[in-house]
Amino acid sequence: MRRLQHHAHPGLSPSLLPRPVAVNRIVRKALLGAILMTGAAAGTAYAQAAERAAAAAVHAYDVPAGPLAGALSRFADQANILLSVPADMTAGKTSPGVRGAYTVDAAFRILLGSTGLQAVRRADGGYSLRPAPAAAETTLPAVLVTGSAAAAAEPYPGGEVARGARIGLLGDRDFLDTPFSVTSYTSKLIEDQQAQNIGDVLVNDPSVRNTYSRGAGRDEFNIRGFTLFNYDVAYNGLYGISPRNSTSLIGIERVEVLRGPNALLNGMAPFGSVGGSINLVPKRAGADPLNRVTLSYIENNQFGVQADIARRFGEDQRAGVRLNALRSGGDMNISGAGEDMGAFSLGLDYRGNRFRIEGDINYQNRVTDARSGLLFPPSPGEDIGRAPDPKRNFFPDWTYWKAKEWTGDVRAEYDLSDDWTVYGALGARKHDFESLQTTWLMLDSDGMIGSIPARLNEKLWSKTGEVGIRGRFDTGPIKHEPVLSASFLDIDYSSARVRSSSTVFSDLYHPADLAKPSIPKPSDLGKTSETRLYSVALADTLSALDGAVQLTGGLRQQRVQSVNYNPATGDRVSDYGKSAVTPAIALTVRPTRELALYGNYIEGLSQGGTAPAEAVNAGETFKPDVSKQYEVGVKYDFGTVATTLSAFQIEQPSAYLDPDTMRYQAAGRQRNRGLEFLVQGEPVRRVRLLGGVAYTAGVLTKTEGGVNDGHVAPAVPRWQFNAAAEWDTPFVEGLTLMARVLRTSTQYVDAANTQQLPSWTRYDVGARYAMNINGTPVTLRATVENVFNKHYWLSAAREGLTVAAPRTVLLSVTAEF
Repeated sequence: MRRLQHHAHPGLSPSLLPRPVAVNRIVRKALLGAILMTGAAAGTAYAQAAERAAAAAVHAYDVPAGPLAGALSRFADQANILLSVPADMTAGKTSPGVRGAYTVDAAFRILLGSTGLQAVRRADGGYSLRPAPAAAETTLPAVLVTGSAAAAAEPYPGGEVARGARIGLLGDRDFLDTPFSVTSYTSKLIEDQQAQNIGDVLVNDPSVRNTYSRGAGRDEFNIRGFTLFNYDVAYNGLYGISPRNSTSLIGIERVEVLRGPNALLNGMAPFGSVGGSINLVPKRAGADPLNRVTLSYIENNQFGVQADIARRFGEDQRAGVRLNALRSGGDMNISGAGEDMGAFSLGLDYRGNRFRIEGDINYQNRVTDARSGLLFPPSPGEDIGRAPDPKRNFFPDWTYWKAKEWTGDVRAEYDLSDDWTVYGALGARKHDFESLQTTWLMLDSDGMIGSIPARLNEKLWSKTGEVGIRGRFDTGPIKHEPVLSASFLDIDYSSARVRSSSTVFSDLYHPADLAKPSIPKPSDLGKTSETRLYSVALADTLSALDGAVQLTGGLRQQRVQSVNYNPATGDRVSDYGKSAVTPAIALTVRPTRELALYGNYIEGLSQGGTAPAEAVNAGETFKPDVSKQYEVGVKYDFGTVATTLSAFQIEQPSAYLDPDTMRYQAAGRQRNRGLEFLVQGEPVRRVRLLGGVAYTAGVLTKTEGGVNDGHVAPAVPRWQFNAAAEWDTPFVEGLTLMARVLRTSTQYVDAANTQQLPSWTRYDVGARYAMNINGTPVTLRATVENVFNKHYWLSAAREGLTVAAPRTVLLSVTAEF
């Protein structure tokens, strides 16, 4: 049995030393017999081979964050290794811990984090610690992680995705230990693909389709056939503080996508999205100082400069600062369109022995000209014409969106003991928005469109927070990981809309040069609504057989309080207040370390409807709508390639006014059934692959009067395919070539299935070249999206149409000083 040899450390308790077990006595006797039979030389060679095999084997570890000496002792016990540690080397240092299945070497890298130490394997098969050279430190991800976040942040081979993600209430989990379908896209992918917004990242995901194209000034997504608004994107685990319309990625370390309803895990999304969740993980300072500058260019005439600076300070580098700043602007390759943006993100953190705290301040000022808005289709039965040339902009050049936002958050946790941690977080956002816009209606299939221009000004204040406690304990052979959490979200919204007195007309294929209408700016923004979300959640994960079987169950009590006002008079128009309890249960079974079988039942929540004035039950409010998901899946980690195959069913309710009884009733249903296959990693040396295929059958099962029962749900393509490949060329060192293909099948526009958008395929290519100029690492990147300049309708989500972007060239150069 291997043991930790700690030299005269006064804080190391003998109870932390590993204990012999029967299995190892058997192994020793078997080895002894082999030595006696084959001779001492052969026995020595066999023992060395066994040690090498043990080091390469994958084992499960469960070591919490805390003082480094105690973490190393636990790890030596669980890894069954001999570890020699001088007392002065660990004094005052903390470890982020390690949780999940890794080789010994990989687990050591996570366990030692940014301590400045590395593990070295000795000739006798044991390990010792030594200061890490600068070259070794730079191989670690430039992100500070704490607790089991280390496992989540560890890049998967290829570096485009992380091994795990934050699973809301359950905390950070390795993807094999997560009983849901989840992908965590890294900052490396964001940088290499020159992503500007979340939608630019999610073009890699076969389960997701963007409603708006690049440069639209707003993000919106379709996940498993259901809309997810950018309003419902979480930041550092909190709803209500990410930018409202579109999010710059300059301060983002990971974009985490969880597919399917998730009310237990994250609570009700503020605007009721149920198809999935997106969480943005902010950047933190790594062990090494960072000075990075990126210059960028986007066709037609957009230039940008971004700086990324990081430092750690103080004893054991416990305090960290990371600053990102961006300034960009110019014309797009679409007539009359342009965008200007200034943004910065400041991330701070501190790691103590038991106390950890982090916080962020973000600012974003984005002005988008002649680019945003929906095009609503003509009446059902009228054909949808061909997609227009995206470079011939049908939005007038005097239309614009301007959004200015400040956001901030702080998150802290304190270890009551090695097994129990209390945590809390607070966040706030101030959003100011003004616009002059046209929302177009197609009047016929020949391209005639009409609109009533309007100005919209809005202000939004949101405050959010959570507090909780999580821990671990054993009941016999069963390990428990309970968590109790309470959260709140308050949103105060004020707005004013002023419409033009006349309608303007244009042509979709030959846009008219329209005069700017004379619409006064709103002088006073009255309160429009107040939304209050409160919840309490309790969950426990039970595991047995060294984590081979994991069962998670929990409940969330959610309270929704929403009041609407007449912004002109301040009078209360409606007052909605309802509660709901949402359960969830999920099972993971791991027959081997590489294979995970999982299943879950989980629910999603949206605010229930209120009967309109013309209904016989006018004013009646319904309980929050409960969407239900059943999902089963299998995940396999081949070591350098990971795959996920899942099957799901999601039912989402809706309400309508029955024309026979004139009663407003919550009786509608949409049922989406699907299969997803996801792949990520490095199948062969120098080649990376990311993508998959999704099949979704969306059906309307209960509709008004039953007239659309059995019809295909609008905006739900049957097939979606994504594949992105990178190749590090052997003939030019540092040169990487990229190719990506996106395929989306036909989708219906209306519930009656009389209007349909054709399928589309998009091809992208790119290259990057990494070199060293006088000791300065420099990376050149070039990407061409929509290589063949295909004109196509991008989406029919939310009963509106959007046009895809034309062929677009992106260039950038990054240098680290």
